Amino acid sequence: MKTQWVAVLLLVVVVALVLTFAPSAKKVSEEDAKKFVLEDLREKYPQADEASILSSVLQTGNDSQQYYYLKAKVVKNAKTPCPERIHLYYNFPLQNFVTQPPEYITRGCKVCINEPECLLAFEEDAVIASHTYAGAEQVADYLKAYPDAQPGVSSLEGKWEVGWDSQNAAYYYKVLLSKSGNSVESVERVEKEG
Repeated sequence: MKTQWVAVLLLVVVVALVLTFAPSAKKVSEEDAKKFVLEDLREKYPQADEASILSSVLQTGNDSQQYYYLKAKVVKNAKTPCPERIHLYYNFPLQNFVTQPPEYITRGCKVCINEPECLLAFEEDAVIASHTYAGAEQVADYLKAYPDAQPGVSSLEGKWEVGWDSQNAAYYYKVLLSKSGNSVESVERVEKEG
């Protein structure tokens, strides 16, 4: 009889220990997840012109633990002819030791890196295409003549409009690009008044 009581007592102790040390389903906060990501971006990319979170989705892992899957972007050299855009992906809290590598959207003045079909999806794509694509040679010449020129980008229905203006020039350029056609539709030289 004593052996049975000792076995029952040991079983109760083991169950209590398991419940005490078992990982609890901790509620994660989206605010904490975003704070973590923004701090990491500031630390890794201190010279970035922009670092922001694009999306945040609550997920449940195989172990029933919840975590946030976040997508962020970093933009460097935003007001130059060759801005760099990077997408980064985070899990919070961390789910494993291997993180997803950064995804370069624009880099080295090139668009659609590693993309089989190119869409001009982002402002940075449009800025680069507006002076590197066929049909935009006069804009490339303008940028060589006026290196202080800065882009202004507007999104229109299925198109991008990129304006290039230098304070030192008597004219500027407006370039119209097709987002899905991945091409220059028109380039217009506009004389400044006065």
